[in-house]
Amino acid sequence: MKSRFFRFMVMAITIVLLLAACNNDDEEVEEPAPEPDEQTEEIPELEEEEAEEVLQTYEETYQNVTENAEEDGEVTGFDSLEELQQEFLTIMSKELAEDITDTYFEENEEGSIYINTSEEPAWFDEEETYELEKVEDGLYEVEQEQMDHMLLVTYSILWDEEKWIVSDAATEEIPVEEDNASDNEAEADSDTDQSGQQDSTDNQSGDEGTNESTNEETADETNGETSPENDTNDREEIEGDQASPDSEVNDNTDQDEADSGSTEADTSDDTDSDNSEDNQNSESVENEKENGEQPVGEIDESAAESIVKAYLDMDNEGLHYVTDHQDENGNFVVQVYSIVGQGESSQTSTYGWFIVNKDTGEVEPMG
Repeated sequence: MKSRFFRFMVMAITIVLLLAACNNDDEEVEEPAPEPDEQTEEIPELEEEEAEEVLQTYEETYQNVTENAEEDGEVTGFDSLEELQQEFLTIMSKELAEDITDTYFEENEEGSIYINTSEEPAWFDEEETYELEKVEDGLYEVEQEQMDHMLLVTYSILWDEEKWIVSDAATEEIPVEEDNASDNEAEADSDTDQSGQQDSTDNQSGDEGTNESTNEETADETNGETSPENDTNDREEIEGDQASPDSEVNDNTDQDEADSGSTEADTSDDTDSDNSEDNQNSESVENEKENGEQPVGEIDESAAESIVKAYLDMDNEGLHYVTDHQDENGNFVVQVYSIVGQGESSQTSTYGWFIVNKDTGEVEPMG
C-alpha cells in the first residue's frame, strides 16, 4: 500500500515538473525581441556657399540689434542682457554669444541695455579670398586675410545638432614690413640722384662740344671769304698765327668758359624757377589739407583715406585709415581705428568715423 502511494506521489511530482517546464518555454518564446540601437546622427559636409551664408547671418544678427538702437545707443526690444544673449544663440555658440554680449553691450542700473563701444567684431569680407578647412566631423575653419584692416581672421563653424553656427572668431594682426619699404625707397632715391647727376654732366659736355664746333666753323668761313688781293697779308697773318698758337688756344678756351658760364647761369635760373613753383604748389596743397579739402582731381578710396590722415595730422603709427563704404550721396565714409591686444584676444578700437566729400574733399566727422 505504501509502495503504491509512493509511486503515485513520484508520478504526480513528475507531471507537475513537466507542466512547469512547458510554461517556462512558452514564456521565453513570448518575450519581445530587443529594440535595435538608435541610429547615429549623420553630420553633413559644409560647402563654401553654405559657410558664406552662415557668416553673413552671423553679421546680420548683430547688425539688426545695433541698427535698431536709439541715438544715445540704447538697445530696444530686449529687457536684459540674458535676453539679448538668447538672440545671439540663434547663430552663435554659447561661449561666443557671451563674449559678444560682454564686450559690446552693457546694462545700467535701470535695466536698460546700451552699446558701450563704437567697435564691432571682425566681419567676413565677401570681396576677399578665403580658405575653408575641415578640422574634424562637424567642425570647420574659414581663414581670411583682410588687407584693408591688416587682420588675419579665423572663423570656427560648428554643427549644432540641426544647423551650422559660428563658435569662435579669432583675429591676428598682419605685420607691416616697414623696413623693406624704407630700403626700397632709399634705393629709388639714390638711383634718381645718380641719374640726375649723369644727365647734368652729359648736358655740359654737349654744350662744350657745340661751342667748339661753332668756333671752328666760324673760322673756316672767315678764311674762305678772304679776297686774292689780301693773299700776301693772309700769308703773313697765317705765319703770325703759326708763330703764336698759344694765343688762339687761349681765345678758344676763354670763349668756351664764357659759353659754359652762360649755360650754367641759364640752368641755375631754370632750377630756381622750378623750385619756386614747387614750393608754391606744396604750400597750396598743405593749406588745402589744413582746411580738410582735397586738391582738384578725382577722389577715390585711397585718396579719401589720405585726406583724413592729413586732416587729423597725428603722429600715431598704430592708427589705420580704411574706407568702409560710400553713403547715399556717394561720399566716402572712412573709419580710423587701432588694434588693441595681441593674438586671438585682439580687438579693433575705433578712433572715429569721417565723411569725405567726393567732389571737394572736405572732411566732416560723423557725430
